[in-house]
Amino acid sequence: MATSNTQKIKLIDGWIEGCGDFLKDLHDFSNEHVDQRRFKGDDLVKAAGVSSLTTIYKAQTEGRLPPPDLNEKNRRLGATLEQVLEMQRYFKTSPSPLPGEEPQIISFTNFKGGCYKSTTAQYAGSYFANKGFKVLLVDLDPQATLTMSVGLFPDIDSSFDTSMAPYILDLEGAPADEVRTVVKKTYLPNMDIIPSALELASVEFDLTNETMEARNADDLEWLASIFYRVKNVLEELKGDYDIIILDGTPSLGLLPLNIILGSDTVIVPVPTEPADFASTRSFAKLYRQQVEILNTAFGETLTFPDMKFLPTRYSPSEHNATVSSKEILEAIRETFGSSCFDTVIRKHEAVVSNLSFFRRTVFDVNPGDCNVSRDARKKAIANFSTVFDEILEKVIYPKWESKKRMLEAKREAELAMLEEKGIVQ
Repeated sequence: MATSNTQKIKLIDGWIEGCGDFLKDLHDFSNEHVDQRRFKGDDLVKAAGVSSLTTIYKAQTEGRLPPPDLNEKNRRLGATLEQVLEMQRYFKTSPSPLPGEEPQIISFTNFKGGCYKSTTAQYAGSYFANKGFKVLLVDLDPQATLTMSVGLFPDIDSSFDTSMAPYILDLEGAPADEVRTVVKKTYLPNMDIIPSALELASVEFDLTNETMEARNADDLEWLASIFYRVKNVLEELKGDYDIIILDGTPSLGLLPLNIILGSDTVIVPVPTEPADFASTRSFAKLYRQQVEILNTAFGETLTFPDMKFLPTRYSPSEHNATVSSKEILEAIRETFGSSCFDTVIRKHEAVVSNLSFFRRTVFDVNPGDCNVSRDARKKAIANFSTVFDEILEKVIYPKWESKKRMLEAKREAELAMLEEKGIVQ
C-alpha cells in the first residue's frame, strides 16, 4: 500500500523533531563538558597587557583586583576571560580603539560553500574576543552555520523575527534603532551574535521585488538605499563594539551585495584547490559585473570596500598534501598580489571537527580538553593567531590612529634590530 502524502509529511515532522531534540541535547552537553579557558603564565601576562605575573599578583594581594580562583590544593587555577577583561580595565591595557576611532566591519564571503568562510568568521571572532576586543558576529547565511557554531540553533533559538531580516527589509515594527533586541550573548562575555534562521532566505526574494518596484517608479534614491540596508542597520550597533564580523550566504545577489557594501573590508577565503580557485574567479567576474552596473547607475554615491584574499585549507606536507595545493597557493599569491594575505590557514580538520562538536574554537579551550591533543591545539593556535594578527595589522589597525602609531613604532624597532645585526643598512 502506497504511503499517502499526509503520512510522508508526518514522517518529515518526526525527522525535524528528532533533529531538534538532538541539537538541544548537544547544546546542553557542550555547556556541561567544556571548562572555560584559563589564562596562565605568559599567556596571562600577554592577555592582561602587563610586564609580569608579579604585577597581577601584587594587585590581587593588595585588593586592587579580585582574588584569584584556587583549586582544592590552594593553587591558582588561572584567569577566565572575564577576569582578564577586568585586568585590562584596571591596568588600562584594553586593545579597544580610542574614542573617535571607528569600529571596523569585516565580512567573510565567497561564491561557494566549503571554503572555510563560516569557520574563519567564528575563529576570527573568538580570537579577537580573547584578546579583549568587543565583538559582534552577524550571521546572514540562511544555512546558519555560524549561529550553530556558537551554540545557538536556527529555528529553535532563532527565527525570522529574531534575525536581521525584518530590519534589512525595513518592515513595519522593525526600525533599525531597535536592532539591539535581536542581539544574543554567546559563550564568551565580550562576543555577541545576531543569529540567522532558515527564513532569512526569503530576504533575497523580497529585496529583488523591492528593487523592481523602485526601478518601475524611477526612484534612484530608493533604489540606492536598498543596497545599503545592512550598512544602515549596523550603524545603530557600531557604538557598542570594536569589531563586527559578517558571515554571508555563498552566492552573489542583493543580500550578499548588501553585506559587501556594509563592510569596511571584505575578506575572501580561497581554498588552495583547483575547483575553489576557479570558483573565486567566477565570484570576481560576477562581482565586477555588479560593481559596473552600480557604478554606472549611481557613480561615486556608492563606495565599494577594500577586498582581501585569504588562502585557506592549505596542506603543506608531502604525505597529506592536497594535489596541486602548493601550485594553487602560488597562483593565488601571484593573481591577487598585495591584496592577498601573506599567511594561510592550513588544514586542521581533526581539531576544527572535534571542537565544532563542542561549539568552541582552539582559543576557547584548555590544553588537552575536548579530545584535542595538546600538540594539535598548539599548532592550530599558532597558525590561526598568525592569520588574525595579520588581519589586525593590515586591515583593522591602519583605520585606528592610535594603532597606526603602535605599528609604526613596531616597524621602527624591527628595522633598528635588523640594522644592528647588519642585515639592512
